[in-house]
Amino acid sequence: MRRTPNSSSGFSLIELLISAFIGAMLIAAAAKLYSKGLQISWTTSQRAELQQDFRAASNLLQRDISMAGAGALGQQGIATDSIGLPQGGGATAPVYPCTGMSTCAYINGAAVPYPTNAAVPYLYSIVPGPNQGITVTAAQGPTDIITVNYADITLSLNCYNGTLNAAGTLATFQLPAVQLSTCILPQGVAAPQALNAPIIGLQVGDMILFGNAAVAVVTGAVATCAPTGTNTACYTVPFSVGDPGHINQPTATSGSLKPYESASLPSGVRLISVTYYLAIPPQTGLPTLMRIQSGQLPAPVAENVVYLKFCYDVYSAGVVTTCQSPLPAGTTPANITKVNIVHMSMRSQGRDTWSRSAAATYGGYEGLDLQTSIAARNLTMLQEYPIQCPTPPCL
Repeated sequence: MRRTPNSSSGFSLIELLISAFIGAMLIAAAAKLYSKGLQISWTTSQRAELQQDFRAASNLLQRDISMAGAGALGQQGIATDSIGLPQGGGATAPVYPCTGMSTCAYINGAAVPYPTNAAVPYLYSIVPGPNQGITVTAAQGPTDIITVNYADITLSLNCYNGTLNAAGTLATFQLPAVQLSTCILPQGVAAPQALNAPIIGLQVGDMILFGNAAVAVVTGAVATCAPTGTNTACYTVPFSVGDPGHINQPTATSGSLKPYESASLPSGVRLISVTYYLAIPPQTGLPTLMRIQSGQLPAPVAENVVYLKFCYDVYSAGVVTTCQSPLPAGTTPANITKVNIVHMSMRSQGRDTWSRSAAATYGGYEGLDLQTSIAARNLTMLQEYPIQCPTPPCL
């Protein structure tokens, strides 16, 4: 009897090897595609976060820089957009930025001296600080800081009449029953606020500009007192010697409250002084863009800001010179017309885990670099643009 051959047969070893190889290739391709997708997703999310941080930081910078000098130095009868600080008579050089009655050592672990002109320290609406910040990466070098000053229009300090004691360390502010013609109230405010109000009132560390003559720093709590005559309210404000910024120096020969001892004070306005700088807080260990306002504690604006550089457009002798840092010889911060952010470099919170190398456990950071210009108020108070119609009338 003949056997019928079996019509079904299995795969050969070669066929199994080929099919296994093809399957492995497909699995590897799928894994690589999945890994690439994760990497793209991570990169996209990190860049989106960086852009959001950029937007928040640049909005704050633009808001403060565009307000530089508003209602303050250049608009208080000071033609040079600056006011001389205490000097002479053994005065200690004023420094910034300061927090209340504690310290000024926030910029690279030290205080920063105010710029000088003919050896006299001055407070300007914009105070540049080239190369005064920390160094995050040695290849890039030291970072910059910037300080802007403008008036706080939310407190009606100008509605009060102030007098200074004989030592120049305590001021008494009284509110007249009939408001002065120069009294300006903020929009929506019906009456001048109490100077010891919890939020809007004067706080320790606040800097007060008196007319176009002098500045002083509040060094303690504002107390009430009994009003005299027809006045309706009375407050005492201490300007004691020993503030960390060395602003209150009644023995200084100029730039202090000495001329007003036992006399009336010029109309006052509270200054808002804002400084931006980089620091590495011990809580995070990350380079962070910080903002310190007047006598308050520093506040973080954006983390992982690794480089910060500014330059300035300067108007002098009818010519605007762009992107200067430091300022040209013969000019002062009062000549600044525009602030340029040359670099605000940020990096992602973490490194990617896909591009490993022998030099690092993980690959590189995602990074972005912001460059923009912010038109500050024209601190020169002069026409910097060429006249197109030399012979009036101009149509």
